[in-house]
Amino acid sequence: MANLKQYPLLPLRDTVVFPHNVASLFVGREKSMEAVRQAMDQNRQIVLVAQRESEVVLVEAKDLFEIGVLAEILQLLKMPDGTYKVLIEAIKRVVVREFIDHPSFQEVVVEPVEDILRQEEKALVQQGVEELIQLLENYNQTKREFHPDFLVELRGKKDPSVFVDSIAHSLKLPHEQKQMILETLNIAERMEKVRFALERQLEIAELENSIQNRVREQMDKMQRQYYLHEQLRIIKEELGEGDYSELENFRRRFEQEGVPAEVRQKALNELKRLEKTPPLSAEYTILRNYIEFLASLPWGVYSKDKIDLRLARQTLEQSHYGLEKVKERMLEFLAVRRLNPQGGNSVLCLVGPPGVGKTSLARALAECIGRKFIRISLGGVRDEAEIRGHRRTYVGALPGRLASALAQAKTMNPLILLDELDKLSHDFRGNPAAALLEALDPEQNKEFTDHYLEIGLDLSQVLFVATANSTDDIIYPLLDRLEIIRLSSYTENEKIQIARSFLLPRQVRDTGIHDVEIRYNEKSLAYIIRHYTREAGVRQLERQLAKFCRKIALEYVANPYSQKVVVMNKETIRRYLGREEYDSLPGENKPVVGKAWGLAYTQTGGEVLPVEVAISPGEGDLILTGNLGQVMKESANTALGYVRSLSLHFGLSEDFFKKHDIYLHVAEGATPKDGPSAGIALATALISALLQKAIRHDVAMTGEITLRGIILPVGGIKEKILAAVRYGITQIICPKGNKKDVEELSEEIKEKIRVVFVENIREAFPYVFEGSLNLPLNLPMRVWASGENRREPN
Repeated sequence: MANLKQYPLLPLRDTVVFPHNVASLFVGREKSMEAVRQAMDQNRQIVLVAQRESEVVLVEAKDLFEIGVLAEILQLLKMPDGTYKVLIEAIKRVVVREFIDHPSFQEVVVEPVEDILRQEEKALVQQGVEELIQLLENYNQTKREFHPDFLVELRGKKDPSVFVDSIAHSLKLPHEQKQMILETLNIAERMEKVRFALERQLEIAELENSIQNRVREQMDKMQRQYYLHEQLRIIKEELGEGDYSELENFRRRFEQEGVPAEVRQKALNELKRLEKTPPLSAEYTILRNYIEFLASLPWGVYSKDKIDLRLARQTLEQSHYGLEKVKERMLEFLAVRRLNPQGGNSVLCLVGPPGVGKTSLARALAECIGRKFIRISLGGVRDEAEIRGHRRTYVGALPGRLASALAQAKTMNPLILLDELDKLSHDFRGNPAAALLEALDPEQNKEFTDHYLEIGLDLSQVLFVATANSTDDIIYPLLDRLEIIRLSSYTENEKIQIARSFLLPRQVRDTGIHDVEIRYNEKSLAYIIRHYTREAGVRQLERQLAKFCRKIALEYVANPYSQKVVVMNKETIRRYLGREEYDSLPGENKPVVGKAWGLAYTQTGGEVLPVEVAISPGEGDLILTGNLGQVMKESANTALGYVRSLSLHFGLSEDFFKKHDIYLHVAEGATPKDGPSAGIALATALISALLQKAIRHDVAMTGEITLRGIILPVGGIKEKILAAVRYGITQIICPKGNKKDVEELSEEIKEKIRVVFVENIREAFPYVFEGSLNLPLNLPMRVWASGENRREPN
């Protein structure tokens, strides 16, 4: 212990000093500065020990590593801010044996430690010196971090310990790794650690150098391309070609008469930005696409209306059969436009089942008024940006469909058809139906906002026409801006006339069988309509006629010398179209107990719904099947409530409904069904099952029922009656409140079916059941009181 000595302490943060190396340190902590002054007053010697954590300000013994260095202060400079800059030279390694904390500075008691080098390791160390020098030269060639004189000086160091410490001191390593090297007393092990650290540094330097070279090559390539592009651009300018000429064309386009001042100013500003933007940058492509689209819009270009009512009437008659009320409304619209071109800005919405001619009517209207026709399909659109466009900050931004439609039409006042308006959807990206509110409002669409354009777009001169299968899925604010024109299902006679005048001639033309004569009559067309189609429109009919013509074409091509006359009768229809797909009436064709025929109105037109009821012993449950909606389930419970109120009059025991389960099924269970209009059919089927009274199979019914048996009016009467006619129903029970709807039907329909109007379900019993129920019309209800008390009918 004779070698123990006491020296002032200078704790180091993020710094490790190796013996025989000079370092410059900045000292700013009060105790450290006092330790430096104490050392200067004594023999200029001070102990340097690295801290474990650099954040610690007031150092204690546990905050220091055990091994440090004894150093001599070569120079002390006082800085303007009062701190010290100290130049020191480390002398040797020391191990701290005791920590002394004075009020103004700190001291340590240290013991010198000697390097360890075994005899058998000397040769290995000497070889390691050469390897380290070679590694350091390679590192310096890559990193250029050391001065050549430093390498010369290293070669002159004969002591391997000093050699290794000099390299470790010069490398930019984390202070923890340097401290680990400082604490390694065995020279061979210390040399191995330094070699490993130097190899890692060399790998990092080579990687950095490779990256820098690649970046430099890419920059050189880009600069070369830019230089060549600039040369090419100047050459093209001299020849009057290329971007410069094109930009001038854009500028002249926006300076033309008719371009709004706001648009002109915006476009010219963007052109200035484009001229200053390098062609290879991503911003250049975005700006160019924007300016190109802005220039493609027909600013100030309007087509002149050419309204001739006589010619318009003729066009509508030639393109569409029937639909008299719809044609009359369109002629009224044209008459108002002719008298007042600024008037008649209402948005027409054609509502009806598929295949009744909504889209073709809109196309005919555009032809009558002399405007370009643009169709925008809205089915499945769920993103608001489809209508308003994307902001240009997004990658792949595009203008909205309305702005694109104007660019496509090359005029600012086309007729735009918003097809399938009821098929709009919405999600987290917004509601496109709400975005249409501004476009369809005459008070707002003069400054329609398209996010891509960033300027107001005048849509006030555009004629908007919309189509939908139903108005149920259209939001009310949008529906309020529309004038609804309803297109009902076609009658059988109308389908025959459409097939004869439009569909069959078109299929003959499309299939190329001009040399074949097809002989047909109304009966043959009616046969196809009744047994091969079940629809409100004529699309399925046209497909069947197309199939018929294709079969003829196949036979004609296979045998061109065969007879060129084809008679359309049952035999040829069955041979070409296959077996009959539909019967007149699905299911039984005789009176059945517990089965009634309801009528429904869907987006595809009217339908006949078979309603079946079965009763079995059970616990008093009502089991509803057939994919029924909430409203229809409530209607079934209402019907059951009404029937239970008449249980005593039906001769049922008081506990009948407690001991029996009632199964109520509406056929075609895969198809969703909803609405209250099947209430009368549900109640009738329940009564039939309870009383075992058969229901006539040729009678269908529709109407909402109340708990008192009142039958309330419902919608879609014409479509329901046409569906009943298609299925071969001869008699319909309707609410009396729908009498006005039936009166509007054509005589053709009225002659094929009998309509009975009722206010109460009991009025329908004589027309529905086989035999009489013998129930008076003023039959009172049985009203149950709470608990066991009840009031019997008077």
